[in-house]
Amino acid sequence: MRLRASCLGAVAAVLLAGAALAGSPVEEPLRLGVVSFYNPRLMYLKYQPLVDYLTQRTGRRWELTISGSYDATVADLCSGRLAVAYLGPFTYVRAQRACGATPVVQLQTHGQPTYRAQILVRADSPISSIAELRGRSFGFGAPLSTSSHVVPRGMLEAAGLRAGTDVRCRYYGHHERAARAVLLGEVDACGVRDIVGTKFAGRGLRLLAVSDPIPNFPLVVGPTASVGLRRDLVRVLVEEPAVDPAARRTVAGWDEELAGGFALPTENVFDQVRATAIRILGPRALFAPEAELECGAGDR
Repeated sequence: MRLRASCLGAVAAVLLAGAALAGSPVEEPLRLGVVSFYNPRLMYLKYQPLVDYLTQRTGRRWELTISGSYDATVADLCSGRLAVAYLGPFTYVRAQRACGATPVVQLQTHGQPTYRAQILVRADSPISSIAELRGRSFGFGAPLSTSSHVVPRGMLEAAGLRAGTDVRCRYYGHHERAARAVLLGEVDACGVRDIVGTKFAGRGLRLLAVSDPIPNFPLVVGPTASVGLRRDLVRVLVEEPAVDPAARRTVAGWDEELAGGFALPTENVFDQVRATAIRILGPRALFAPEAELECGAGDR
C-alpha cells in the first residue's frame, strides 16, 4: 500500500510539473470542511468517500479538510477557504449569523431528516433517571456540539439540574471520548448523538434518556459560493441518486451516518435549534467563543 501510494504521488507530481511547464494553471481543489467529531481514522473512513464521490460526479477536484475547532471551520467557510462545510445544526446557525451561510442539502441518516441526542450511563450504574445525576459528573463532547452539549444540557435543565452547579462538567471534544470516559469511570454520564450511543449501548453502557428529534446535519456554503456550486451539490447529492442506480449504490455504501443520502432542507428547519441554544446557553450562544459556552464559564 505504501509503495502504491508513493507511486501515485510520484505520478501526480509529474503531472503537476508538466502542467506548470506547459503554462497551464493547476486548479485549486474545492475543500469540504468537517469538524473533528470523532477520532481521525474514523473521520476519514466516514467522509473521504463523500469527497471522492463529489470529485467523480462534479468533474472538479475535491479535498477533505478536518478541523479540531468548530469556530475555525466556520471562519474558513465564511472566508471562502472552504467551499462547503458539513456542520452540526448549532454550528450552522452560528455560521448563518456570522456571514449569512446557507444550507444547500440536509443529511437523511437512516432516511430521516432528524437525529437524537442520548444520555448514557455505565451498565452497572444505579442511576435510573436524569434527576439522579444531581451531584454527579457529566461528560460532554465539544461546547458547540448540538447533540453532545446543547441538547443534553437542555435535558438536564428539564430535569431541574443546572449544569456546572448541580452537575459537574467535563469536556472531551469527541462523542466517543465522552462515552469512553463513562466506561472508564471518569464521569457518571455523558451526552452523545444516537449512532454513537447505539454503538456503546450493550457494550458497557446503558441508555438513560433520549432527546426529542433534532434537525439533521446540513452541507453549508458561504456567502461567496457560486450558483453553479450550489446547483452541482443538489444535482449530485439529491437529483442523481434519485434516478441513477450507480449513484444510489455508491451513496448506500457510505458510512451509516451518510448512507441515507441527502435531501433539500425544509425552510426554517433550524429555527428551533437557534431558540434552544439561546435558551440554554444565553444570548451570547450565537457568537461567543467556544470556551465561554462551557458549564460554569460565566462564573469563572
